[in-house]
Amino acid sequence: MQIVKEKLEIDEVLEKKINNLLKFNNIKAKLEKGNIISLTNTNIAYIEPHSLEINETTYLFFNECEDVYMNDLTKSIPLKELEHFIKCTF
Repeated sequence: MQIVKEKLEIDEVLEKKINNLLKFNNIKAKLEKGNIISLTNTNIAYIEPHSLEINETTYLFFNECEDVYMNDLTKSIPLKELEHFIKCTF
């Protein structure tokens, strides 16, 4: 069995929202693309989310999803509230 890892493209609208938020708040951070990880000869696949790390907090994003996950997939916030959370941690 072999593990295959492919880069996942970031949705253009999502990328613009995140980059504008960072630019507007003068935050330097890099948005990392997620991956599609699959096992050959099986129907098992995992979508690794896009990530953004700011002050030891990792924000996780999925394409076409209006929620942002913080550090892991247990706690989420709406994307429109991300600016507030970033300001609180800065």
